[in-house]
Amino acid sequence: MRHAAIFLALLALSPAVSAEARGAVLFQQHCAACHQAKGEGTPGLAPRIAGTQGKHAGSEAGRAYLAQVLVDGMAGPIVVEGERFNGAMPGFSALGNEDIQALLGYVIGALNGDTSSPVDLAAIETARKRKLSPNEVRRLRGS
Repeated sequence: MRHAAIFLALLALSPAVSAEARGAVLFQQHCAACHQAKGEGTPGLAPRIAGTQGKHAGSEAGRAYLAQVLVDGMAGPIVVEGERFNGAMPGFSALGNEDIQALLGYVIGALNGDTSSPVDLAAIETARKRKLSPNEVRRLRGS
């Protein structure tokens, strides 16, 4: 197991690795513990993100919201596919903009099938400048 973790870490750091592959590695490192390896979620803990982010992925404002979630985290009640969750997701502001872009690209593309337009680096930089609390990010989500 340790060798696999080292391999994943090296793969994520390699500049020659595609953004999609880097996003997959980053997802496994930072998201899979709660959202599971294929984004299927954990009942009562973390919502399903595979196949559920279309309303966010399909618009510039939605992608900006997703960038804000990754930068600042989110806390508070949400409903996903009829299931209520009331927890907290940490932000990943320690990741670089390109890593957040790759991670979002993986979630939007591989897990949600939308490869039409990636999250713009400017949206990630804007999210960093906003510096919202996780509760404020939750309010951006709406219902």
